[in-house]
Amino acid sequence: MPDSPSVLAALVHELNQPLTAILSNAQAAQRFLASNPVDLEELREILSDIVTDDKRAAGIVRSIGAMLQGGSDDDRKGRP
Repeated sequence: MPDSPSVLAALVHELNQPLTAILSNAQAAQRFLASNPVDLEELREILSDIVTDDKRAAGIVRSIGAMLQGGSDDDRKGRP
């Protein structure tokens, strides 16, 4: 396995990016909900961004799990 501390630092960095974006977008959504009138289209876009960032974070977690189990993410999903 490559240098474990550097791999761990890279993984933490990669996971922190979507988590930070999720928090930022959730806070923005809270501000939009407090406004009058609520801009529903903007709120939809914010929620879509949250979903996208969550999927990215989940993919990173799956990849970490696959690495720890000795296979690739594709191996765990049964893909070639």
